Amino acid sequence: MEREFQVLKPIKGKYEGENYIPNPKKKVAAYARVSTDYEDQINSYRVQCEEYTKVIKSNPDYIFVGIYADQGLSGTQAKKRPEFMKMIEAARNGEIDLILTKSISRFGRNTVDVISYIRELREIGVEIFFEKENISSLDPKIDFMLTILSSIAQEESRSISSNVKWSYDKKFKKGIVDPRRIYGYDVVDGEFVVIPEEAKVIREIFDLALKRYRVADIVKILNQRGIKTLRGANWANGSLRYILSNEKYVGDAILRKTVTPDYLTGRAIPNDNIETKYYVKNNHEPIVDREIFNAVQVILKSKSKFRNTNKTSKYPLTGILYCPKCHRTLKRQYVNPKTNKRVVLNCNHSYGNNYICKTYSPDYNLVLNATIKSVNELFSNKSLLSDIYSKFESFLDLENLRKELSISKEKVSTLLEKHHENPEYIDTFNEYTTSSEKLKVLEEKLVLHLTSSYKLDFFKSLESLEHIDETNTNLKDIYSLILADDKKITFVISQTKSIDELVSKIDYLKTLKPILSNIYLKENEDVGIYYEVIIYE
Repeated sequence: MEREFQVLKPIKGKYEGENYIPNPKKKVAAYARVSTDYEDQINSYRVQCEEYTKVIKSNPDYIFVGIYADQGLSGTQAKKRPEFMKMIEAARNGEIDLILTKSISRFGRNTVDVISYIRELREIGVEIFFEKENISSLDPKIDFMLTILSSIAQEESRSISSNVKWSYDKKFKKGIVDPRRIYGYDVVDGEFVVIPEEAKVIREIFDLALKRYRVADIVKILNQRGIKTLRGANWANGSLRYILSNEKYVGDAILRKTVTPDYLTGRAIPNDNIETKYYVKNNHEPIVDREIFNAVQVILKSKSKFRNTNKTSKYPLTGILYCPKCHRTLKRQYVNPKTNKRVVLNCNHSYGNNYICKTYSPDYNLVLNATIKSVNELFSNKSLLSDIYSKFESFLDLENLRKELSISKEKVSTLLEKHHENPEYIDTFNEYTTSSEKLKVLEEKLVLHLTSSYKLDFFKSLESLEHIDETNTNLKDIYSLILADDKKITFVISQTKSIDELVSKIDYLKTLKPILSNIYLKENEDVGIYYEVIIYE
């Protein structure tokens, strides 16, 4: 049998629906990218887009699909370039036959990304033409060249990253702050300028935090009042914590809060003892007093120690009502729903209790009304108020604490400098650690005294009110703990103790001598309850 030889050329024509196209046109798109928003880069971006639009539309063998362009985005991560990913998806869906781009470095600066996407597109018959290098991705012989060229582009990206880091280092070492708009401040001519209305909100946030309102409760207060964030959204715990921990509100600025270990991923992480930070003090006009700011930082770091009751609950006494016998929380419970529906306070229905308390359940409205009656009686009695004020004032020792704290901070700072000069000296480091712990104790003590001072000021402000009730005053800012059964209510005023500390002392609290004792009688009814007010510190 005679050997035959044939040349089988690829078929160029194709069917589109029922129509045969002998020489189908190529569906062509272009990709452009610039990595910054600077004017010269923006001009390059526009030129790339205009030029490729003109080239594709003027070629009779091309069908213009579109221009995919990323502006102000780095080429080190493809997934962070939305237009690039949209183009790749369109190519996967058969919407693109040819991609034109200026160079390999415009296509991407990550060697792995460049090679993987070129190979994926080549497998589905999509060509990429790099204009500057004058090469096509369909020729497998250029893989080696692409590896070299994309590696060069990646190295160039590393070099750019190093240059940017160097320029920031220069700024940081000179203490130059690059201001950005934050809630409370505008930026005018490169300087922070206080916005009075927003600053008022910032001060209130810090005041509430110092009064030991929880972050979630402050968020709830802001959202209920319709106050929006800088972006016009509702507040969340994260956005509020950012404000409470931001040193810019005392007029300072920390430089290099974050670092980027890998220039390819571009992911910034907190600079926790990784690289040198710079602290610029008194850089701009403060909104918050420095002492208040520092106290709030202590509260945020030691939240368990300073935990307080839920200040924004639906019912005015929720969170501070406890049973004097079993020390469990008293909860509102409806009884007799069909006949004589009423609300009582019950400690027996808590889940998982091994001990069933035999106490009777007091009427909730009776306890609430007795609370309001006791508060008004307290603030109408000048001698009782004077006694409360004197007990608060005898506790306060702010001036001495401030002096002691200042000396302690200076000592810690000096020891830290010595440690940096001679890190091998273990004795210096140990002394620094011990002094830091003592400083922490002093800071926490100052916070307690500051919150006590705030509470005293609050008490004094209530004297001007003719009548106090749950509509015009937060009752939980007056009473720290309420013990109640069907026979007696004990109201506890504490200068500094958290709810947890007070609950642990319930048995002792019941032995203290009251500053006020009386009976509350329900109007038009022969129903009453005995109550007393005590101070504990």
